[in-house]
Amino acid sequence: MTNANIPVAPVRELSDFGVRARFEIQQAHALLRDWGTLSTRGKGAFNAAVRAPGTERLVIGDAKQAALVTFDGELVEGELNRGLQEVIGVYAALFRERADLQAALHTHSPYLTAHAIAHKPFRINYWSVAKRAGVEEIPLADFAPRYAPEPIIKSLREHPDAPATLLRNRGLFTWGKGSIGDVARLLNSLEEAAEINVYAAQIGGARPLPEGALDAFIAQRKG
Repeated sequence: MTNANIPVAPVRELSDFGVRARFEIQQAHALLRDWGTLSTRGKGAFNAAVRAPGTERLVIGDAKQAALVTFDGELVEGELNRGLQEVIGVYAALFRERADLQAALHTHSPYLTAHAIAHKPFRINYWSVAKRAGVEEIPLADFAPRYAPEPIIKSLREHPDAPATLLRNRGLFTWGKGSIGDVARLLNSLEEAAEINVYAAQIGGARPLPEGALDAFIAQRKG
């Protein structure tokens, strides 16, 4: 379900936490924009959310505005346009499903979205990015109406270690246990790896990582 039919609420001044979260979301947007990870046309699709610790609230925002809302979509502080209202349900579902997730974002990053359009999970063959992501593949979610949370949560449950999911015929959501800046930097790495895969295809195709190499690396890091 989405919040598309909720009327646009008036602006209410953000608290210190809301102001800080809005700044971090806007900085994440800048990181993605400057790296070339946003859509290649227009302003680039982007929205993001940061969990308000210890509450069932989140700060949701885009490149220009942000608001503190409850998980049920009620405006608490800030400015909330219809585009942000539509996606509250996805972020709330993610944060309800996984208490360890602190931030998430949505984009139409070109090379990763190409996999979503082709109905292909993204296989990470670039070692440095696989180590950073902690998985060898970004899964593909089922098709669903715009901003329906169900396929995203299904993907999260089936692939609990994956830091993102591709939305079939759409874009993607990315999430993490750290800051929204950390999530943006990981997405930059994933998009770069997807681009490099395209170049590899021109010289015979990418080759998979050695079997068990990533599992061994993760075990060593934990140990």
